[in-house]
Amino acid sequence: MKKLLLAAVCAILLLLNAGHVESRRHGDSSSSERQYKLFVFGDEYVDTGNYPVADLTKTTRAWYYPYGSNDKDHGATPSGRFSNGLVLPDFVARILGMDESPPAESKREQDGVDPSGMNFAVGGAGVVAGTSEAPKLGRQVDKFKRMVRHGIIDDDLTDSVALIAFSGRRDYERFHDMTNTDVKAVAQDVTDKIADAVEQLLDLGVEKVVVTTLPPLGCTPGLSKTKDGVYDAKCDGQKVTSIHNAYLEEKVFQYKDVFNLDLKAAFNRQSRSKRFKYKLEPCCDSLDQSGYCGQITEDGEPQYNLGAKPDKFFYWDDINPTHAGWKAVVNEFEESIKNFLHI
Repeated sequence: MKKLLLAAVCAILLLLNAGHVESRRHGDSSSSERQYKLFVFGDEYVDTGNYPVADLTKTTRAWYYPYGSNDKDHGATPSGRFSNGLVLPDFVARILGMDESPPAESKREQDGVDPSGMNFAVGGAGVVAGTSEAPKLGRQVDKFKRMVRHGIIDDDLTDSVALIAFSGRRDYERFHDMTNTDVKAVAQDVTDKIADAVEQLLDLGVEKVVVTTLPPLGCTPGLSKTKDGVYDAKCDGQKVTSIHNAYLEEKVFQYKDVFNLDLKAAFNRQSRSKRFKYKLEPCCDSLDQSGYCGQITEDGEPQYNLGAKPDKFFYWDDINPTHAGWKAVVNEFEESIKNFLHI
């Protein structure tokens, strides 16, 4: 009789425990118990090491000094991030309670993925344009979908967040030579592709999607520098940005499960902030207008000037913010992101 009673008690405890596990799996737990998964898509704004390592060029520069030189989280060495330290997804991951952002897809183990998620973003990619080394947004999302379909990524996407972020460098690289009609046509195509990616991710079961607006592209260092080497504060930051972002508002930000991480507003606020002494000048400034941060001669002579205090600069190179710049931007959105995710 005692054995039967003990067996019954054990069975009840197992059922209760199973119910507890099941409820946690489907998001019934408190926010403090949640384990978020972050999946990242985009270009150099969010690449954490996917671009292939190769000899030093403009596209591979994130693997060479001085990139990563102030990155205490990665031994103050280059990690494939296009900055002197951490970048956008690293700071978003911290809001989600992660110790660090999910690893780059190129570094994954063959038999699975990190439970924190995965980063598919590659420096140099575009939304509608890409290369074999830097696949466009659609191909990044396709890779994610295949991994879910094949069970490499768990198809239980409870508490999952996707981050889509692009600088606009590739898709709008010739915007200075474009008419308004041309800009509108390109922006329609680009934002259609972003909207399609968002729909695919939500349909797959991703619970929340964070999408960045286009920053004031004409006021990035690479496009605001005059032929005289002066960074022009009267730069045109609106020509492409306003059109692109208006289309995003119509097509993407109407979804209740999509968060607008407004880089245009944040970058503009930082340009008026006293937080940064140097608002347009990059910390790592190429000596040649067609050169790049990290460029050296055959003799190893640097072809760039490096600021002594990176935290005083908003921009690191011709388009990417510094560690301090990204931190300031994400800090602006921390509370609103937490509210959006009910953290």
